[in-house]
Amino acid sequence: MLGVQQAGSDHVDFGAQAGVYLLYDQNRVVYVGRSQKPRLGNRLRDHTKDRLSARWNRFSWFGVRSVGADGALGALPNSGIGVETLIATMEALLIEGLEPPQNRRQGDGFVAVEFIQAVDPKVANREKKKLLLGLVAES
Repeated sequence: MLGVQQAGSDHVDFGAQAGVYLLYDQNRVVYVGRSQKPRLGNRLRDHTKDRLSARWNRFSWFGVRSVGADGALGALPNSGIGVETLIATMEALLIEGLEPPQNRRQGDGFVAVEFIQAVDPKVANREKKKLLLGLVAES
């Protein structure tokens, strides 16, 4: 799983990256997954042999391991939040936000209360009045 930062730069092998990934059917996200251990390349290869194999043809990913000046992947980050928690949260946010059809569950441990955007009644009334005035002016 090679990548380059810009044309002509050295290749970086991201197969041992950890993070979240999205599988696409053309331009539509169909699945969001995660690799908490440094094996992102293996996870993608697994999806060429499982129930998703015929459902995707592109992927993108968001990794948590930095790239050193020599092109090698750095260690997994070690901060106040565990890498597993960070990656699970990234996955859950993508699943909730994109609602990919091939994900059978929400993100692990994702607890939230969903609010649907509502139109302010004052704005709705103002728009209705504007529409009525426009209709009256046309007649």
